[in-house]
Amino acid sequence: MKYRKMQTKNGEIEVSKLVIGSAVKMGNLSKKDLFRLFDRYVDAGGNCIDVARAYGGGSTEELIGEYLKTRPDRNNIRISTKGCHPKEDGLPRFSGADMRMDLDASLKALGRDYIDIYWIHKDEESYPVEPIIDELNNLMNTGKIGAVGCSNWHTDRIEKANQYAKVSGQQGFEMSQIQWSLAATKDEFFTQFSSIVMDEKSYDWYCANEMPVFSFSPQAQGFFSKLEKGGVESLSPQAQEAYVNPENLLRFERVKKLAEERNVPISVPVLAYLINNKLPCWAVFGATRMEMLEETLLAADFSMTPEEADALYRI
Repeated sequence: MKYRKMQTKNGEIEVSKLVIGSAVKMGNLSKKDLFRLFDRYVDAGGNCIDVARAYGGGSTEELIGEYLKTRPDRNNIRISTKGCHPKEDGLPRFSGADMRMDLDASLKALGRDYIDIYWIHKDEESYPVEPIIDELNNLMNTGKIGAVGCSNWHTDRIEKANQYAKVSGQQGFEMSQIQWSLAATKDEFFTQFSSIVMDEKSYDWYCANEMPVFSFSPQAQGFFSKLEKGGVESLSPQAQEAYVNPENLLRFERVKKLAEERNVPISVPVLAYLINNKLPCWAVFGATRMEMLEETLLAADFSMTPEEADALYRI
């Protein structure tokens, strides 16, 4: 397992570059099967679980809280969770009361008195960034959260928030969580999740500002693996529209060749592209079967230089 250091309010920690997620599909697993997957991940050296207060209306955090109680090394497992998801009517929830309510509910569900990485979940661009940063720093001063980030924010909003944090002597966003993979796509293909997608302009901004990224859907919903096994015709119409283009087909040929040369499944260098990138990245993955997890864990040992990773993507 590879790790990257992260500075938090309570000091420096190491977080595994492969982060296990707990979004929708994993919620369909039985508790026994889910805990087996978590056990295998942790026993392999993984030490971070990503979740959100909004997942399952809070039930996902409760399930992770149950899992943590089964581990004697529970205090070594880092928790990454999100709060302040907008209401069903789309109205923002960025007030101090909203933040405290979500954070306290997360802590109770997880059985923790401290969250290692806390994210503001979704943005509302009409809402001023200044009170968000103020309230976030108030939360940090309680000692209940360490590193802070934003989930699904555009870079101009992150920049505005962090400029205000700097001039006001406060902590700004330290990292960002967005969709990013070797297969480029566009925001509109993730609109059902109100998700922001990495593009080349954003990538250049993240590199210039040295802001790390937590990448979700890091394997492009299995695009490369499915393409290798069954060709374009095997992909769903949605996947074809989202990912099938000349650039991604060229990337497919490159990554397929590399996988064959290194004798690994194609999904391995796809993930390795991210965790070996010149832009610091943690890959947030999901697995619903043990075979999927074992294949994903192979990426932890797959080394390439940042230049080699860049060469997989650049056209």
